[in-house]
Amino acid sequence: MIERKTLSLGERWRREATRGIDDARLAAALEALPSIRKPMVRIRAGSIRAEMEGSMGSIHEVSLQIRTLPQKDWPTLVRVLRRSRSILDSLENGKVPRSFDRLVARIVGEPLFPDARSVTFGCSCDLPEKPCRHVLALHELFARRLDEKPWELLLLRGVDLHALLAKVQQLTPDDDLPPLAFGVPEEPVLYPDAEDADLGQPLGAAQVRWFLGQLSPRLVDAALRTLDELPAKRPATP
Repeated sequence: MIERKTLSLGERWRREATRGIDDARLAAALEALPSIRKPMVRIRAGSIRAEMEGSMGSIHEVSLQIRTLPQKDWPTLVRVLRRSRSILDSLENGKVPRSFDRLVARIVGEPLFPDARSVTFGCSCDLPEKPCRHVLALHELFARRLDEKPWELLLLRGVDLHALLAKVQQLTPDDDLPPLAFGVPEEPVLYPDAEDADLGQPLGAAQVRWFLGQLSPRLVDAALRTLDELPAKRPATP
């Protein structure tokens, strides 16, 4: 059986940011990294901004921009997280598992982790290549930060991790959610950390209701009647 390696957030960011970039430009970006003025790196909802020292004392303003995630479906996500112990444990430890990324994609409609096409950039330098080495250096800096502080990806996408956890752990949970079957610690329908699992198909309204256990009485009665009508299991013939 082939063991599939799970990429870290930093590795995933680096891979997306450097797709199609030749080795010479990547080497130039790494050389530019020490010129980033660390106190001037600002990560906010929707943007990463930094100042880099250029030649002759010049200062370059460099930025990456990504739109924040829509908020209208986060109450549903909170309800699901109450039934997802392993994901919640990771978030409480500042980690962002791939399964959470998939859960966001299915409930909110787009993944937490953006693809390269949705990240725009800007730099005040006059270099002809786009993205320039300063932008590539900022990508590399953020990739390294994600390996140390994965939760900064949530910050970038406009998600307040502390507020999210507080809502999940509130003392008055949803009374209409049924108990988990057979005493299992979480919903069995979660999304794996493997690299090739589907991210593109959001759940429909009916699927979300099913996922949360919001079943109609008629559906439950029909299922129970079907079970009652099943023939009893016969003992095996000696």
